Amino acid sequence: MTAKKIIIKFLVLLFIIIQFTAAKAQNADSVNAVMPKLIALRDDFINKIKAFGYTPDLAPPEIILDNPRSFGNYENEKNLLHIGEWNALPPNLKEIFNARATEIGNGMTGENYFNLSIHRWVFIHELGHWWRACQHQKALPYANESAANRIALAYWREQDSAFLNFMLIRFQNNIKNIPNPAPAGEQKEKYLNENYQKLPGGPAYIWYQATMIVDANNEKPIVSFRQAIDRAGNTTN
Repeated sequence: MTAKKIIIKFLVLLFIIIQFTAAKAQNADSVNAVMPKLIALRDDFINKIKAFGYTPDLAPPEIILDNPRSFGNYENEKNLLHIGEWNALPPNLKEIFNARATEIGNGMTGENYFNLSIHRWVFIHELGHWWRACQHQKALPYANESAANRIALAYWREQDSAFLNFMLIRFQNNIKNIPNPAPAGEQKEKYLNENYQKLPGGPAYIWYQATMIVDANNEKPIVSFRQAIDRAGNTTN
């Protein structure tokens, strides 16, 4: 190998190292900015439950910023709450959030929309699963997801109703734009229960979550956060 080729190879390797180091530093900066907000939101959720007189059986879940298929996942066995992180998203998923942000307008960016959807809505939804785990509640997927959504609805209705209204419009749009994935004649609940492991991360799962949230929001009478916490495990079918 000639000296020129050695120098070129060295420069290419150096460029790769610099790019990797920069990406790693960017990700670390992002985690450092996001994690305190998630911890504060987690602690607020749990402190409200404690104020109702409950003592949770589980410690506050450890928060892991990664890229779960459904953007958020509570891992019961290890008491871990996995939540998506913008810089960990593959380009195709970033494009989806960027496209939705463009539709919303008003200066919304894909990253901002991601943070609202994932670090606020999905995060509280997953804390709903944590609370159900504290209560030793088990249910089939549709009932389990519906229960977590009722908790998230009640929390945000009292904590930030403007944010809740913003998200409800997004969920209603998802229902309009994504076809019902259940085969004709089959109950949507039954289809989700039988295909739950296949759906997270895709349009079908988005449709299901949006449908459950909108349906729960239309339920009367309106449920307070205290009532949602008290009733967290009542549905078992």
